[in-house]
Amino acid sequence: MKKPIADLHCHPSLKPHLNEEIGSIWDFRENPTVDEVFRLVSIRKLALRGLAAKLALKTQSNLDSCFKGGNRLVFCSIYPFEREFIRPDRPFKRAALPVKWALQLLLRKRYKKAIDTKLIRLITGISPGAAHGLLDQIHTPGARVNYMDDFREEYEYLLASQGPRPKGAIANWHPSFRLVQNASQLPTADDQDKIAGVITVEGAHAFAEYPLEFLREDMGFEDLPQTEQAKIRASFRQNLGVIKDPDKTAFPPFFVTFSHHFHNFLSGHAKSFSGLFSRVFNQEPGLEAGLSSLGREVLELLLQRGPRVARILIDTKHMPPVVRREFYHLVRSRRRAGDAIPIISSHSAVNGLASLEEAIRNNSNSRAERRSYVSKFGINLTDEDIREVYDSDGLIGICMHDGRMPGRKFKRKLRAVRAHPEKAKRLYAQMFLTNILHVVRVNARHLESLRLSGQDSTALLTAWDTVCLGSDNDGIVDPYNTYETAADLSDFREKIVEAFKTQEAPYMKDFRILTLPEEEPIKPEELQKLMMGQTPEQLADRIFYDNIRNFLERYFTDAYRFEGAVV
Repeated sequence: MKKPIADLHCHPSLKPHLNEEIGSIWDFRENPTVDEVFRLVSIRKLALRGLAAKLALKTQSNLDSCFKGGNRLVFCSIYPFEREFIRPDRPFKRAALPVKWALQLLLRKRYKKAIDTKLIRLITGISPGAAHGLLDQIHTPGARVNYMDDFREEYEYLLASQGPRPKGAIANWHPSFRLVQNASQLPTADDQDKIAGVITVEGAHAFAEYPLEFLREDMGFEDLPQTEQAKIRASFRQNLGVIKDPDKTAFPPFFVTFSHHFHNFLSGHAKSFSGLFSRVFNQEPGLEAGLSSLGREVLELLLQRGPRVARILIDTKHMPPVVRREFYHLVRSRRRAGDAIPIISSHSAVNGLASLEEAIRNNSNSRAERRSYVSKFGINLTDEDIREVYDSDGLIGICMHDGRMPGRKFKRKLRAVRAHPEKAKRLYAQMFLTNILHVVRVNARHLESLRLSGQDSTALLTAWDTVCLGSDNDGIVDPYNTYETAADLSDFREKIVEAFKTQEAPYMKDFRILTLPEEEPIKPEELQKLMMGQTPEQLADRIFYDNIRNFLERYFTDAYRFEGAVV
């Protein structure tokens, strides 16, 4: 029987828990269309149609889609909407004058609740009532936002979603959903009618209360008034005490994405928006900054463990290079002291840069994208990142994202084949496998260097251990056009198998796996060397299931999370 699929990062509960019109976590639903939201003919409608075409305006990881696509191990990422994500940066002063005028025409120069409600509904798929509540909060002078309330609401929704599919059987299958507390509760690979959920969190802001007025200020934690520092610190301590205690939170999150899109006073965040989105939303406060004193304290609190205190691992996606460098130093120090901390990068891509220092110098410069196949932004992984993840026995989820993965060379190729679905599928397989094989190549070279330097190194085959799927479905992303939802994952897996087998076919000439940073087609002998005697089906099993399952059996255990023992 074909193995199931595991997805290290997706958001199945993000839309339904904020929209009562979506019947359950199982249900597929499309966001309202531009024509439904903006009924009158206008320039705004025409512009929004172009913008909307780049986003996933539908549920992607709803459980019916997961079940159809063979996804049986779902990492349910809870994401309290950062309030800056729903507050456009009016009056768009950072944009060039023509863009500024266009944005003011499209989104209004000043806040108007009716316009922003429609925009939020269109992009996120949440209900008008939920949008109203968020907007009322962020436009109330002196307001505070307790993201822990948001976390708890989505967490409780996931708990209530457990059980059989509300609409009954599908053919002869009887699907059900169950959250799991550790690897021993995972269904077997043959138990094909059960979907297991592991709770994770995107953004450590989820565990704090903030004064909204300071989130827009480009100031560090140490620059805040002492009273505000004390309140934010106290909220983290109190909430993490609840989250990490299995008597108070039955399913403590397995890992947390420490940074996200906006300021959290813990650490900087990497630039994640480009193009028009970078003009609509202001990521400047805290952008690329280092760890604050509070950030170091919260890291220690998350990693702390004890008899009734669950360790929460750290996901480095969205961390800027300067913070990743400091975190890796912490992990190496703890490892030398006997404490194994695996590094997770849950929904990532590679940039082909050699080092974190090179990524810092590059500074996510969009000019570096113009002649590149992959994005050079610092949010993506350098070769140094890849080695650090390997040394920590960690995991890298490769995403399925037209936004942050590609450079302009890929985007030009995509435009050329967009009208030809089969060619587009080959191109997406090329992008995904170029990322996967780059990670494996860096790991293999690292292992060889360890062997040559006289250090102990494990079998070369472990170069494949760190790669897996982290789709970011329902993360308000620009998805692969031919694989838009979790229902398409089994087809995508088959296309990956096919791509391994047909690299030398004439019709694959423009779609062969590339080497980085050279961006040259991989040579047949190198591909065979990197496959290390494994069949395409075996490699697909590793990427789409085995590596995640094996990782959970080592680290998603009570012995590791509470006591420190690694299987």
